[in-house]
Amino acid sequence: MMIPIGKSIPFWMLVFLASCGPSTFDDLRFEGEAQTRLLAKELRSIESKEDLQKAIPRLRKRFNKIADLLIEAKKVPCQEGDGSLASEELFAELARIYEMPGGREAIELAESQAVQRLQSEF
Repeated sequence: MMIPIGKSIPFWMLVFLASCGPSTFDDLRFEGEAQTRLLAKELRSIESKEDLQKAIPRLRKRFNKIADLLIEAKKVPCQEGDGSLASEELFAELARIYEMPGGREAIELAESQAVQRLQSEF
């Protein structure tokens, strides 16, 4: 049985929820930096191959969120910008993880869905 939207969720609430995402380049950049910091923090907590294996679902979620933001950013006029401290932190953490036995393969597995989505969009 299908419930009409108007009966289960007030229409104004649906409109509000649909408009909650970032809409300007600055909003997208802010959210992208926040997600990048969260991903770097997640990677920073990984100390072993076992930690990395356990973290793959969480990492996959982070990579997909960043991919969502990049796809959204494609639709918004943007300005050139410099790299951020968050991206430098992420780079350092990825380099550290890549040095672990099996680290590169695990990261590539975690980011594979996001990479495929980006390749199909761009």
